[in-house]
Amino acid sequence: MSTIELYWLAHNAGRLGLKGTEHVVLDWSAVIERKDRLVASWSQGKDEGIAKLGIAAIHGEASFVGPQEIAVNGKKLTGNKFIIATGSKPARPAIPGAERGITSDELIHLKEQPQRLVVMGGGFIGLEFGFALARAGSKVAILQAGPEIGPALDDDMRKALLDIAKTAGIEIVTNAKIKKLGDDKTVEAEVGGKPHRFPADQVLLATGRPSNVPALEPQNAGIELERSAVKVDSYLQSVSNPNVYAAGDAAGQHQHTPVAWYEGVLAAENAVKGNHRKVDLTVFPNAVFTIPAIAQVGLTEKQARATGASVKVGRLPFSYNPAAGVRDETEGLVKVVYDENTDRVLGVHVIGAGAEDIIQIAAAGMLGGLKRSAFASAHYVFPTLGGAIFDAMSAV
Repeated sequence: MSTIELYWLAHNAGRLGLKGTEHVVLDWSAVIERKDRLVASWSQGKDEGIAKLGIAAIHGEASFVGPQEIAVNGKKLTGNKFIIATGSKPARPAIPGAERGITSDELIHLKEQPQRLVVMGGGFIGLEFGFALARAGSKVAILQAGPEIGPALDDDMRKALLDIAKTAGIEIVTNAKIKKLGDDKTVEAEVGGKPHRFPADQVLLATGRPSNVPALEPQNAGIELERSAVKVDSYLQSVSNPNVYAAGDAAGQHQHTPVAWYEGVLAAENAVKGNHRKVDLTVFPNAVFTIPAIAQVGLTEKQARATGASVKVGRLPFSYNPAAGVRDETEGLVKVVYDENTDRVLGVHVIGAGAEDIIQIAAAGMLGGLKRSAFASAHYVFPTLGGAIFDAMSAV
């Protein structure tokens, strides 16, 4: 649970019988300093783990100089196989004044909390930071160029999120055509054919994250790219250079940390042992860390219906869950999508307290081939937030 989430819960704890919670103060600079300490500790731990395995870590800027050769800090290194896992970086939109905005990489280093934040982009990054700042007490507006926020979300999850955003005081504007970012950081946009101005102390540019692969000069190794990432096959092998594999954002499939971890292991195995395992993201959970979070695994209802399956849906409001009631965190919804003919669970979607943990129950069951009826008849600890999954399976 994040510091900001704790702060938000504390401010609302008066309903639980706690006194003086309105006096809880968020020390933004202390939050950032703690984040820096945690990141440094984790990074050091990884460096030490690599060293213990006898792996040489060379820090520097690398680039390809041939199909099987790279240069790092002026030194050339050759290899039989290469794995590219260089991540991505925030994009800056091509609009006048964009240099006055900040990216997510810069926002997490701000020493002062912006009291007014305008977010350009209604994708996962924009939503996460927008909710975090709103729960911390900032006035937040999220501007989305397209017709809907969170394009990859299930429709019911998106609707629930919009309702929660409204109660959180977040202004969400869709079909917003950004014209420019002014000297005073006011965002000028066109909405519904009319000009609108959105004043801000900081403007977050959350308009996508292109891969870092182009900086490696992949053309020198004959590596074909697709939308800035390595074009790979189902084994994560480059389609144009068999010596090269890619994982995570560098492979350009799904920009989620668990996917990057999984693909990194898979790419390494295939590079060393030969191509023996294909990427399979059919049952792969992911979460959007809004407050509360959204988590999902499998197909959305719309995707499931497009397969031609005999789709049936179960919905269970979070307010039905006794544990959520005890915690006074009843905002949210659990949704189950399954095939009525086979009883196979096609997708599970959760928005609410602990969604990022609850979804793992569904993911493990789906990966193990559990039918909807098996979920519905399973025993679980009561009362728990995780019980919402089993109740939702029964609700259909």
